[in-house]
Order: sequence, then structure tokens, then C-alpha cells
Amino acid sequence: PPPPPPRTGRRRRALRVVGWNLLIAIAGLAVIAGWAELYLRIARPTVFVPGVGRLIQPGAKVRYTNLRDFWTVQRANSLGFLDREPIAPRRAAESCHVAAFGDSFVEAREVPIADKFHVRLEELAARTLPGLDVTTSAWGIRATGTIAQIPFYDAYARRLKPDILVLVFYDNDFEDNAPLYLAYRWGVDPDRMPYATAARFEDGSMALRPPVAGSVAIDDVLRKRPPLPSESRMRRIVDRLRPYLRLARWLDARYFPHRSGSTEADRVRRIERLRRRPHYAWILPRGSAETREWTKSRFLPYHLPGVRDYFLDFTAFGIDRFKERADRDGAALVILAFWPPADPGQGEDRDWPSRDWRYKALIAMAEERGVPVIDMHGYIRRQGGDVRESRFAHDIHWNATGHRWAAEALREWIARNRHVCGAEGGPGIDEPPARG
Repeated sequence: PPPPPPRTGRRRRALRVVGWNLLIAIAGLAVIAGWAELYLRIARPTVFVPGVGRLIQPGAKVRYTNLRDFWTVQRANSLGFLDREPIAPRRAAESCHVAAFGDSFVEAREVPIADKFHVRLEELAARTLPGLDVTTSAWGIRATGTIAQIPFYDAYARRLKPDILVLVFYDNDFEDNAPLYLAYRWGVDPDRMPYATAARFEDGSMALRPPVAGSVAIDDVLRKRPPLPSESRMRRIVDRLRPYLRLARWLDARYFPHRSGSTEADRVRRIERLRRRPHYAWILPRGSAETREWTKSRFLPYHLPGVRDYFLDFTAFGIDRFKERADRDGAALVILAFWPPADPGQGEDRDWPSRDWRYKALIAMAEERGVPVIDMHGYIRRQGGDVRESRFAHDIHWNATGHRWAAEALREWIARNRHVCGAEGGPGIDEPPARG
């Protein structure tokens, strides 16, 4: 028999096979990563509008999915909102125009535009409110609070002379209104936000801050420190790539603990940095004992004196600014409130959210200002429904049923308050709201 090939030859061939396989694997991963980066850039196009904030690129096609419940493709209108093209000002002035403001519940990437509550409201009003010509528009951008939505009215909605301003309020709007909370939990710079914010000073005065282009994270300064032992090498790589790649930002948000929960040491550093700014220093902890009490949780310590009032003052400020504009322009202001179920895994709690201190605070500040509140939970219960049916199984946002209920609740309020549209007489309801 022929002599066996030398062992070095076999080793060389094996290394060549391994090398080619490794090269193919790396090339495949690079193609996948490149496709993902391109997809994220196409799926999440944004543009900064001076004085207004970060909006969707006008005319951009927005693809959105949670890979379980929905996969939607929508196109932004010419102003950068996921709604139909803006109604003509003359048409809006001739009708009872309803302008809705909110965050992701109003932007509603999860359902087609035809299923969104303001569109359904037009359809319901046309069938069940004779004598009222109701038109609508929606001004919603995800991750914004009431304060951030003020420029949406000033720059766009005011020209339509709406008769009704609807603030869609979810429980996290309290947090989104408070820049100190955003800085403490998420590590953003509270004075350089891409949306309008407010500052509160020790004497109780508050001031509106315009949005800032090129906003930065307050944690950027932390990246210059040596890495903490708990941080993995992959996390540090993702951190370095975050400013340049949307894929890195997506990985950071989805698969790594956010900087809010990374370490207690990070929260201490945030407090120390914010203490240098006078309009935050007075509310922040003084001394190691108070700092430890703060940093026990990723959330603000609402149980400590002054913190809860500071937190609520920002939402009150936002409501006040909208109320001033509504009174000035002859519009009615109404809040559509929706709270998450107390414990989604334990069935519906029919007394929720009446036990939530934030909900009680919202009702109190609305009553003090004479702003009516539409309770979505109360409406759903009166229809014999379950609040959980209004949401997707794996997402907190309204599904088509939730949007329909929101439309019906608003239509019911308008029917009982026809005078806000300049109409006379009683409710004039000729049939119950259509189901489905």
C-alpha cells in the first residue's frame, strides 16, 4: 500500500477547510449585520425640526413589528406624523375639529391608520351624531410627554382652529414629563433633549425649554471611566458603536440591561453630575445616606419629602400650558386617561386604577383646572369588556379593539357636550356605537 501522506499535509488541509468555513461564517454575519443596519435605518427614519423636536422623516415608510402580534407598514404624512395628510384649515374651521395629542398610543405604529381611534371617531360621529360634522387629526410621537407635545400644537394643530384638544394620557407620561427622572433612570442629559422639556427651580417657578438638536446622554462622560467589573466585553463594544450604528443601539436597548439598571454606581455618578446644575441640586440628595436611599431603585424615591411633588409638578405644568392655549383659542380641553392593568398575569382588577396614586393625582389636578377626564377603564367596564382585551398579548399598546373603545368613549363625551362644537340641543344620539 502507498505510504500515508505526511501529517503536516493533513494538518494543512484541515486548517484550510476551517479557515474557509470561518471566512464564510464571518462574511455571512457581516451580510446579516449590514442588512439589519440598513433595515433599522429605513424602518426608523427621523428628522429634527427646530422648535418642535424629533419627528419622523416626512413621507418615510415606517415598518414596525414585535414579531408576534403585528407587522405594520405606514407612511408618515408631509409633517412627519403617522396620520393622514393634514386637513385643510378651511375644512377644519367649518367642522368640529378634534386634535389628539399623545405619545406612542396616538402615534400607534401597531395598527393601520384606518384603525386608529381618531379615524374611527370620524366614522362613528358621521353615523351617530346627526348635525355634527366631526373631523380629526392626530399629533403623536412615541416617548414624548405632555410638555413635549406643546410645540405640536403651536407649530401645526393651532392653524386648524380645533374645537377640542384631547390629551391621551398613559401612566408613563408622568415620567416622560420629568427631565430629572429621565436623567436618573435613562442617563440622558435633561437639558439637551430632542423634545421640549421644562425646568423647575427651588422657588417653585418653572420654565419651558425648547428642544435641542444633537442631544447627548449624560452617561457619555461615564464612558471615559474604567469599565465596571459587571460590564461584559460585548457590552463595552456595543457602547462604543452606539453613536454610529442603529444596530448597536437596538442591541443595547433589547438585549443589555439599560444604563438605568446597569449599576448603582452609575446612578451615583449621575446624581453627582446633576448636582453641579443649580436647578437640580436643590432636590437631589445631600450626603452619602440620602444618596444611598435614592439609588436603591432605578425610579425616583417618591416616598421622600418633596420628590413626589417635584415629579407631579411637570405634568401639571404641561396641562396648564395646554389649558392656556385652549382658553386663548376658544377650544375645549379634555384628557383621555388609560392605565395599564395592575397585574396582567392575574386577571382584570376592576377597581384599578383608582388605587394608583398617580391616577388620583391626575384626577385631582384636572379637577382643579376644570379639565374633564374621560376614564377609559370606566367606559370599557360599562360595555361589559375586559381592559386586557384592549391590548396586544405581548405589547402594552391598544389593538384595534382598544382604538375602537377609545373612539367610542370620545364620541360619547362629544355627544354629551355638543356645545363645545357650537351645536345646540341635546345629545342627539340616534343609534348605539357600532361594534367591530
